[in-house]
Amino acid sequence: MGSSQSRPETTSESSTTPTTTKNTTSSINNKAKKQPPKNETGYDKATRICRKKKKLYDACYTAQLSDKEENCEELFETYRNCFMRVMHKDMAKRGVKISENSMIGEYKEDVADEDDNI
Repeated sequence: MGSSQSRPETTSESSTTPTTTKNTTSSINNKAKKQPPKNETGYDKATRICRKKKKLYDACYTAQLSDKEENCEELFETYRNCFMRVMHKDMAKRGVKISENSMIGEYKEDVADEDDNI
């Protein structure tokens, strides 16, 4: 009955050959050429641009929590400056008024003071 029906034979060649070679290769190439979103602004843009600096700071902070003597202040300042720089530039580009009392306003003043000292 059902077991007496014949099945097509498969050769060892067809079972060992990968059928998704083109898809795998194209997905790898797409990851390497990934472009940032066109309408990305603000927090998302700053997070993407500064992610390597944050990763370094997070690793240092984790090591510091495990009783290793690590000084992460410089890494934090590097990450903070990156984040604030990207946010400031993005807000200026979009025409958003930056309050002097905000963190970005304070960063803007600090940068202006540093430029005056140079």
